[in-house]
Amino acid sequence: MAYAMLSETERTARKRHRCIWCWQFIEPGQRYHDERSVNDGEMQHHKWHPECRAAMLAEVEAEGGPIEWIPGQERPPAAQAERERGE
Repeated sequence: MAYAMLSETERTARKRHRCIWCWQFIEPGQRYHDERSVNDGEMQHHKWHPECRAAMLAEVEAEGGPIEWIPGQERPPAAQAERERGE
């Protein structure tokens, strides 16, 4: 599996998006993580709630490598992302 991260950016939503992890909406005015990558030759553009991205990264670390999931995972409390960022 060939994977390459192209860009990662923290943004404030100007319109409604869907989080790739929990599949809930990212509402205008909310902060989110914007990620563009290539996986096996396929372009990907994912948007994450900060706490959902933190949960994904924790799962990747626990598994010791890439994971696969189905969108619609449980959305963790926002406080989890703040703790992991050291806020």
